[in-house]
This record gives sequence, structure tokens and C-alpha cells, in this order.
Amino acid sequence: MKSILHSKAIALLILLCCFYSAHSQSRPLNGNLKDVKGDALTGATVLIKGTADGTTSDANGNFQLNIPKDGTSLLISYLGYKTKEVAVGAVENQISIILEDDAALLDEVVVIGFGSIRKANVTSAISSVSEKDLEDLVVAGADQALQGKVAGVTVNNNSGQPGAGISVRVRGITSTNGNEPLYVIDGVPILSERRSIEHNQLGGQAGQSVQSPLASLNPNDIESIDILKDASAQAIYGALAANGVVIINTKKGKAGKGKIGYDTYVGYQTIQKKLDLLDLRQYAGYYNSLIPEINNSGSGHLDSIDEFKNPSVLGGGTDWQDAIFQTGKIQSHQLSFSGGSGKTTYYTSLNYFDQTGIVIGSAFKRYSGRISLDHEVRSWLNVGMNTNLSQSNQRITLTDGSDAVIGIGLYNSPAAPVRSFDGEYATTASIQGNSFGNPKNPVALAELRDVRNVQSKVLGNVYGDIKFLKHFTLRNEFNYDFNVTQNKAFQPLVRNEQTGIVVLSPSRLIEERGLGLYWAFKTYLTFEKSMGKHWVNALIGHEAQESNYDQLIASRQNLVLNLESLNAGEGGTTQSITAGKYPWAMESYFGRVNYAYNDKYSLSASIRRDGSSSFGKNNKYGYFPAASVGWTISNEPFFNESKMISYAKLRLGVGSVGNSSTSGNNLYNTNIRLFSTAPFGAGGIPSNVGNPDLSWESVVTQNAGLDVTLFNKIAEVSVDVYKKVSTNMILQTQLPVYSGLGTDWNDINSPTTNAGEMRNTGIDIALRTYNISRNDFSWRSSVVFSHYKNELVALNDPTASLRGYKEYGNAILVTNTYAGGPVGTFFGFVDDGLFRTQAELDAATYTVDQNGVAVKYIQGLEVGENPVTGTYLGDVRYKDVNGDGRIDDKDLTVIGDPNPDFTYGISNTFTYKDFDLSLFFQGSQGADILNYTLRSTESSFNPYLNQQATVLDRYTADNIDGSLPRYNQWHNNNRRVSSRMVEDGSYFRIQNISLGYNLPRTLLNRVNISNLKIYATVQNLYTFTKYSGYDPELGSFNNNIRYMNVDDGHYPNPRTWTIGANVAF
Repeated sequence: MKSILHSKAIALLILLCCFYSAHSQSRPLNGNLKDVKGDALTGATVLIKGTADGTTSDANGNFQLNIPKDGTSLLISYLGYKTKEVAVGAVENQISIILEDDAALLDEVVVIGFGSIRKANVTSAISSVSEKDLEDLVVAGADQALQGKVAGVTVNNNSGQPGAGISVRVRGITSTNGNEPLYVIDGVPILSERRSIEHNQLGGQAGQSVQSPLASLNPNDIESIDILKDASAQAIYGALAANGVVIINTKKGKAGKGKIGYDTYVGYQTIQKKLDLLDLRQYAGYYNSLIPEINNSGSGHLDSIDEFKNPSVLGGGTDWQDAIFQTGKIQSHQLSFSGGSGKTTYYTSLNYFDQTGIVIGSAFKRYSGRISLDHEVRSWLNVGMNTNLSQSNQRITLTDGSDAVIGIGLYNSPAAPVRSFDGEYATTASIQGNSFGNPKNPVALAELRDVRNVQSKVLGNVYGDIKFLKHFTLRNEFNYDFNVTQNKAFQPLVRNEQTGIVVLSPSRLIEERGLGLYWAFKTYLTFEKSMGKHWVNALIGHEAQESNYDQLIASRQNLVLNLESLNAGEGGTTQSITAGKYPWAMESYFGRVNYAYNDKYSLSASIRRDGSSSFGKNNKYGYFPAASVGWTISNEPFFNESKMISYAKLRLGVGSVGNSSTSGNNLYNTNIRLFSTAPFGAGGIPSNVGNPDLSWESVVTQNAGLDVTLFNKIAEVSVDVYKKVSTNMILQTQLPVYSGLGTDWNDINSPTTNAGEMRNTGIDIALRTYNISRNDFSWRSSVVFSHYKNELVALNDPTASLRGYKEYGNAILVTNTYAGGPVGTFFGFVDDGLFRTQAELDAATYTVDQNGVAVKYIQGLEVGENPVTGTYLGDVRYKDVNGDGRIDDKDLTVIGDPNPDFTYGISNTFTYKDFDLSLFFQGSQGADILNYTLRSTESSFNPYLNQQATVLDRYTADNIDGSLPRYNQWHNNNRRVSSRMVEDGSYFRIQNISLGYNLPRTLLNRVNISNLKIYATVQNLYTFTKYSGYDPELGSFNNNIRYMNVDDGHYPNPRTWTIGANVAF
């Protein structure tokens, strides 16, 4: 024992001696760090070269460090400055160091359309998203990756359906005629027509079918995204740019040794929350409580059910939410090859993406490949090509509406099973002969209805660059986008053989074939030259483009033996064939000049002339000018003394762009609807009334921006304020009924005219901070803030408005857009509480029908009734808005606004040695939601329908303080669209958390791997919100702005857990 202690003591003594020896061989060094202006650099990293020993400078730029006695070299690094190596001699004890600006930050290239310029010369409102910003995001399309990343861009998922469309709004709502931005992929605009099958024929407004325009593009192939937000930047795209421009550049090969990359992730998805519906015990008690209410009221008769007599002994029954929601799976695999010699570079990739949704029956699958080649033929000639091939297959589960999967699942009785004992689909009508609401089984709807959207696509370009006279480059480019659509919707006739009850009816097949072809020829000449303090970049060009979309839709119902064939219809069954051609062409001339002087003053001016086939000869051409200026204040001599601001630039811009998103078929009576089964024989009628004087929509934007870098480049701030005015909006005219013209699908459509003006004003703020930047640890943050205010300023007819309806036949008004208000405002009655006393009933305002006659419902109640109005204790009291003593359509008013007060995103990224952690939060404040599902699940009007648990607090004789209306079977006054259905849609979401680890290179070199990163990610981890529905992020039904934030069984966004790896060889 003593021997062991003695040995340890000797070892400790040796260690102390070594430490003392090492310490005695070092000496202190005092230093000071400044920039070229003489300002102290705070927080700079000072390291002894070849070691991990170091320190940071204090608030005055001073530092102290123990260095080897014989001298050494120091490495000094600071964000925004060039890293500097300084030798320290053996006798130096004090040192002063000056760091130079890293000009590369200002030399960062920004894509501006038909070219690119240095960031320092940008005068417009342009935001960029880098490849780094897209890392570790699990998204099917790149548009999803923009959410919360770009100030001024509002992104919402229209549906959690795999592959579904995304609502992207650049600076508010520009038009009632489409608001999605123009996407440009490697110079190719996405213009080929996309039309989706009419799922209304399978049951009302039952499903969203608009697919994301970027669904065919693999996000892993993207190198950068630039968003042109104001017209001074957008005007170079003229009539296509009214809603903003999103320019996507894909990865290209780089000269050098070839690289092989494999990127993969796998994961699963779950629903974020479930609604609190009545289970079987609660439902049985609820049902039993309705028996005396119904039987004593004279409004009907409700039989008791033996199984319900003692609810406490019952189980939970069928949880229809568990039946229709599932754990989804997601996976992505990509293999890429890149490299090249001195003259030829290449990049190619193959990708497989597969996602099954959280609602049964929904799925999305994509196969894609990409090839990019660049070759220097001569020193003056470069040629290249980009081609993207893809096929996507989307299986759609129709969820929206009372006749769809989620809607039916919410109100189906927990007493009904999913399947009967023989394994067949059960129905809610098969229990003791009671109807129990809708006999449709939501599981059967999801599994048996086969609704698919299949798209095959080839997109790309071929180009050649000719350089001459040193400063000139002539580019000739051919773009193409070939798109084949194969859609179908099949519903079989399904009958429960045991009970004979029909589960699905009728059998129906709808098939669509679409062929879209877009091509464009572009020729443009660029001149760029620096002359002392002057820099000039000039562009002039011509573009001719054409798009053709041919569509054929055929349908048939009552199919023999449920055969999935259009030839299998029974005799005399309904069949229809619809064909359409949608041609469009445009010829354009454009030019632009960018100028900068001494890195202080910048100017940009552009103009584009578009001639479109969408308009008649009197309005065929549109002119879209723009101009912007920039003043880099920080480069002025008087700015040298600033301690806080190291860079400041002011930007001012104004410009005009257009919107031509209308078919040339609107000019004339070119569309004919044919009938082969009319009573008086075959014939045809025009489907529209033309307007040859139709003209362009015009959008003029004014923008003022300020870019500031603070505290020696620790923080970067960009603030933009703007005003955007849309005039000559293209709208379908609303004419009197006696004209015989309308706007419904089966009407002879009234003419399309220029009939309105819209205005958006707002502010965008982007903040990026570099909080800590040390050798082994860094922390950077970013915050984006977006606010816009939208107003429909005027319509040509001051009494007209744009209305949005729900239910089959446009039965129920939900939104109304009128002059003086924002787009998509919710319209309904104002809920003024419940009638709780007889005095309130006696003073009740009349409710009248469409003829102005007082509504009276005789239900046999002796007390609690107003004999004139037919209202009872516990009914909803609606506010008499116009004060005329009656409740009618004149009391309909604004009850909510779906537009947010502001949206925001917050990112934090940490790195520690080989680990990285990213946290992303995203939210929206102030938007209202119309929770339309409450008409079915919180209105107590049918004893056989399940309800939310909140109905247990409805008004009854024993619960006169109940928060919800009484049970009311025969009339729908309590179910009117009202302010009771409007909820606060504000939310704060933990959007993405990603933890990654880069394996050490020393380990990877042994197995010939250059890089290997493994990571784990969770998306939509938790949402803080007051909204009672599944998900406060709703977007717009089928991207229609008239249905923003209307929840009628919206497919919720899933929570996603993934693990992945990036490998490079």
C-alpha cells in the first residue's frame, strides 16, 4: 500500500515540475485590435498558431495572452474582416494589430434576373436563401422551405396532404386573379398549365387538388433562392411578375476531382393534436339527455337504446380520429455526381422521395433526375444545358367539407364500428335501425375512393455564351417545359351485403388527360465594365415564348361491376366529355442599366415591353418601367467617426409590373358548350361572353429600404417599407339575374373586365446577428418580420362584392370582399350571447325569411318561447346590426379578418467543434380563423351525430349558464355562420430543431470519405395557439383567396421526426 502511495506521489511531483517548467517557458503578451478606421474590435479571436490556446479582445480591443518565450505566430479572426497571421518576436511584450475589411462580403453575388451583380450594387428589395439555409429541412418542395426565412414573404401550407400546394404571398395580396409568384428555375419560368380534376363531383367541396408548382423539383438540387420583392427588381419580367419573382438556381459542377454524394433521411409523421370529442360513454349520456328534450318539445320522437341505459359500463367506443389518422412515413434518397476538368464541368443527381400522409389513403411519391453540363468550347464561347426529369404520383384523400373524410370522422357516432363482424365496412345506419347521422364510413371513403394526380415533367434549357470585345457577352437560350398530366377519381359502389345499406354511391369514374408544352427563345446582350471609380452593367434583349395546354376530361357513373373503365357504364347512364385548349403566347423586348460610382452611389433602370395573346389588338402591348437608386452613406467621408454603424445604405425604388393571368379565350365567344342529351336534340351554347377590350392588370410599387451593419459587423439589419397598388384588376362581371349570365360553373359566364383597384402597404424587417464567433464555438441568429395591410380600394360597381360560399350549390355565405375592406373577410351574423331570461325573449328581434316574413317554429313548448319570433331560452341572440328591428341578410357584417397583423421567423444556429444545432421558430399574429366545422360538431341539432365535448356545457333547464346554445332539432338559426365560429388564429410554432454531427476527417480519411454528417430533425414539434381546431396554419382552400383561413376539415400539418446522413466521397 505504501509502495503505491509512494509511486503516485513521485508521479504527481514530476507532473508539477513539468507544469512549472512549461509555465516558466511562457511570457505574457498584451495587444490591441483595431480596424482601418481606428475603431476597437470587440470579441475578436486571438489564437496561438497550431494550438487551441487563445483569448478574445475586450470592449476596447485589448487582449492578454501567454505565449512561448521564444516567440510565436498569432492568428486573429473577426467576423467581416480578413483573418490575419502576425509573427511575435522573442522580445515583444506589446503589439498593435489592424484588421482589414473582408471585401468578399460585399462581393457576394445576388441574382437579379437575366444576370447577377455584386450585393454592394443592389438598389432593389431582394432577399436570398442559401444552400446552407435549406440544410436538414424535410420538405417535398422548395416553397415550403421559404416559410419564416424571408421578410415580406408569407408562406402557408394549404393542406398537410403530401405534395399539396403552398400559398406563397410576396408582400400581401396583389389580385383576386391569382397571387402565386413567378418561379424561375435556372432561367426557365414555370408557366405550363396545371389543372386538377374536379373533385366536387365526388361530394361537394371535398378536397384540395392543387399541387405545388415546385413538387417536381428536388430541394437537394437547389444552390440558392433569390426573391425579387419590389417592382424595381421585378420589372425585367414585366407582365409575369405582378406577384413577385422567386429565382431558383440549381447546383452545378466545379472543376476538380470528381465527387460522389449520397444524401438520405427517413422518418415518421404524426398528427400534432386530437380534438376532444365525446367518447361512447359521454355520447350515450348526451343521447339520453336529449330524449326528454325532443319528446317533450313536440319536435319529434327519439327512442331509447338499451345499450345506452347505463353509460358508465360502456367502453370508449370507436375513436374515429384514430381510425382516419395514422402514422405516416417519409423517406428521401439522393445520389449525386459532380466534378469536371478545366473546360467541362458536370453535375447530375437521382432522387427518390416517398411520403405517406397522416390521413389514411393519402400519399406522394416522386422520382427525379437532374443533369447540368457546362463546356468551354473556345476562350470566347461557352455552352451548357440543364435538364430536370421527374414523375410525381399524388394520391389525394378528400378531407375538406361535411361530406369528406375528416368532416364525417368528426361527427360520426362512437357507437358505430369501422367494420362489421364479417369484415365489411360498417355504416352508422346499421345500429338497431337507427340512422346515426350520415351513413357514410370515413374509412371507406379514404380507402375506396382512388383520387390521383400524376405528372410527368421535363424542364430545362440549352444555352450558349459568346464573349467579344472584352466586355460584351451575348447569350442565346432555349427554354422548355413539357408536362403530361394523368388524373383520375374513381368511386366504386359499395354495399354492406349483410344489411344491404349502401356505403358508397354511385359508382363514378372521372379521368383527365392534359398535355402542356412551354418553350421560349431568349437572346440578350450584356455589357459590363469598371472604369476607375465607375462601374456599368447594361443589358438589352428579346424573348419569345409560347404555352399550349390541351385538356380532355371524361366521366361516367353507374359502372357495370364497378369496373374502372369509361366504357363500363350501364345503359342510359350519365356520361360527359369535356375538351379544352388553352394557348398563350408573348413576345417581349427588355433592357436594363446598372451603374455605380465609387461604391457610394448606385442606379438601376429597366423597361420591358410585352405583347400578349391574352388581349385584343387595342391592348395587346404593355410597358413596364422601373428605376431605383442606392446611397452607401457609410462610404462618405463624414461617416468615418461612427462607432456603432460600420455600414449603411439607403435604397429608393419605383416600378411597374403587370398581370396577364387570363386566357385569350376571354376576349371572344370562343368557348362552346355542347349538349347531346338536350330535350330538343343536340345543340350548343356559348359558355362565355367575350370582351375584346380586356386589358392588363397593372401593379405599381414604391419602396424605401435601409441596410445597416452594426457593432463592427456583429449585426446586419434591413428595413423596407412599401406601397403596392394594383389597378385594372381582371374580374368577372356580376350582372343581374335577368341577364341570363352568371359566374357559376354551369352558367353562361358573364364577361371578364378590368373592374377594380387593390392596395397593399407594409414593412419588412430582417435582422442577422453573429453573437459569438470563436475557434470551436459559434452562435448566429436571424429574425424576419413581415407586416402588410391589404385593401380592395374600389370596384367599378360600388354595390358589387366578391363572395365565397360553402356547401353544395353555394348555399352558405362565408366570406365577402368589398370595396374598403381587405380580401377574404369573414361575413356573418354577430353572436350577442344566448337568450337566458323570459324578458330577453319577449324583447327578441324578429328573424325573417327571404320574403321578409317573421320566422315562427311551432314546437309545442309552453314556456320559454317568444310566440312571434319562434325563439326559445338557450337560443343564440343575433345582433340587429342595422337597427331595423329584424334579423335578416341586411344584418350580415364583417365578423373576422383572415389576414395576419404580422408574421415572423426566428432562427438560431450553434456550432461546437464537430456538432451543430439549429433552432427555428415561426409564427403568425392577428389572423382570424372561421372554424366552419363547429356548425356540425358544436351545434346540437341531430341526436345521431357526435359532438365535441364542449356540448356538455350547452344550455339546458338545469344549466342555464351553459356556454353553448340549447339542442335545437328543426331549424338552423343556431347554426348560422356567426362570430361564434370565428377564433383567434395567432400561433407560435417550434418549426424545426436539428442536431448534427460531422465525423472527424482523420477518421474518414481511412475509408476514403471526404465528409460524413449525421443528423436528427423534428419539425412542427409544438404549436402554441388558442385555436381549438387541429392546426391554425390553414392557407387557402385550393389557393383561392376567398377561402383563406376557412377550416372545414382542413388536413392538418404533421409533426415529423427524421434521421439522416450526408456522405461525400
